[in-house]
Amino acid sequence: MKDKMFNIKQIVLTVIFLGALSLMGMITGEKYMVAVYGAAMIIISGIIFLFVRRKQRHSEISSERSRITGIVLCALALITPLLLVLKSNVINVGDEVTAMMGVITLVVTILFIGLFALAVYLINYKGEGFAMRALGYLIVIIASLIPGILMSRFDKNTSTIGSIYYVALAVLIMSYNGINFLLPKE
Repeated sequence: MKDKMFNIKQIVLTVIFLGALSLMGMITGEKYMVAVYGAAMIIISGIIFLFVRRKQRHSEISSERSRITGIVLCALALITPLLLVLKSNVINVGDEVTAMMGVITLVVTILFIGLFALAVYLINYKGEGFAMRALGYLIVIIASLIPGILMSRFDKNTSTIGSIYYVALAVLIMSYNGINFLLPKE
């Protein structure tokens, strides 16, 4: 019974996660892109599931596939904000998008992911004392402010800032899982 509940919970959470990621299609401004994003996420998840199911027992993943999955997730985490700035109409950056905007977006994304990775490290691995955990949570709070502060420089519309936080959440989920695939805890 415990295994069945675990499997049901995993399926429900996967469906919710895929549904949430498919909502990123709304950022493009085209209604049909929600379905396109949803289909792409389902295809990617299905391919990963088939690879894991065919070659591995239970939920074990080989170190080679684990590295590949980690690299893909980290790359997606880095590319998503770039695509948002360079190719979508969510952020009004003017008529001309420059290479400098792309570089700044990439640097801010790396800083954002790095701060959260540091916070997770301090909380989970160095968090035996109150001071390290408190510092980790303080870093989470500071890093959480980055998307809103940067977005308020361009567009103070609440739906735009909400979209940025939605993308930031997706970036964090992808980067956290990617890092965990690349550096598994023994």
